[in-house]
Amino acid sequence: MKFFIFLFGIVLGVVGHRYYLESEAAKTTTTPVEAAPSSTTTVTNHATPPPTTTASPTLAERARDSAAAAKDAVSNKLVDWHLTPAEIKEDLAKTGTVVRTKTAAAGRGLSNVRIVAVIKGKYALENELSARTINVDADAGKVTLHGTAGSAELIARAIALALETDGVNTVESQLTVTP
Repeated sequence: MKFFIFLFGIVLGVVGHRYYLESEAAKTTTTPVEAAPSSTTTVTNHATPPPTTTASPTLAERARDSAAAAKDAVSNKLVDWHLTPAEIKEDLAKTGTVVRTKTAAAGRGLSNVRIVAVIKGKYALENELSARTINVDADAGKVTLHGTAGSAELIARAIALALETDGVNTVESQLTVTP
């Protein structure tokens, strides 16, 4: 949940910065110069017509839309990585483990200790995941998760957070669901 709040803050900052730049650009418009038929040039100050009232979205609406788009992007990743609750339950029923692989360059990863620390940090920031009940092991880009989670959705979230970590290519989950 803190991840989504952090993501919402970033989106809100970007939208606010864009709004600021647009308002500054509107302030620096120049008045047009009209050439008279004679040899002298006169500057005519044309009054700009009052702005038309179009239904442009407010800053809050744009931030809400951006946050919804970010949430949809995360949801799409879960679908792309086959991390829907039904797929997690199916894998757990078949083999008792969930293995997902991400296509990435293998040589640009982090050290095993750093990968474990980053993933555990992500779990610590999640309200519903517990870094204490999930053990993380890493070896050359392959991460193995042991422990328990509250639901198949949380197992999917744990796998997704691990896959999003730089240097991780494969995640094998041996997490079990406990109420």
